[in-house]
Amino acid sequence: MKFTTKLSLVAGLAAGYVLGARAGRKRYEQIAAGAQKLWQSKPVQKQAEKVMGLVDQYVPQAVEGGFSLLGKGASALTKVATKSRQRQSAAPAPTGSADNPA
Repeated sequence: MKFTTKLSLVAGLAAGYVLGARAGRKRYEQIAAGAQKLWQSKPVQKQAEKVMGLVDQYVPQAVEGGFSLLGKGASALTKVATKSRQRQSAAPAPTGSADNPA
């Protein structure tokens, strides 16, 4: 590829990038303005308030229930670990060796 062809290609890509970035920013701002307008509309805000009311009502119960389950799980694990330690301390000590088991 000739140098002038490479230079033309790079210049074209740079120009396309600059023009695309400007158009992209403008389009982004249009989309963002539309989304903001939609979010602030009365029907959307009414539904958002309903959802927040449900969240305020049910999340504390769910969190409390989750901690209760975690507590029960931790208690069960403690019991298993305690029984395991008791069995290990009550087990007879091994005798003999690997070459000559007794």
